Amino acid sequence: MKVDKKSWQEGYEAGLRQQEAEPENTEVLSWHAGFLEGQAEVETKIKTHREQLRRKKP
Repeated sequence: MKVDKKSWQEGYEAGLRQQEAEPENTEVLSWHAGFLEGQAEVETKIKTHREQLRRKKP
């Protein structure tokens, strides 16, 4: 499968914003792949932040 970079980037940015509205004129599979990557990035940052907060508590 060839990934459409523009569609992937749009999906990735939507995933970072946690907005699931797929725009018109995008390659669907590329957009969703980017979206999932963006969501994973956000969840990793949230998990890391929570772990850091737990370590700071006495």
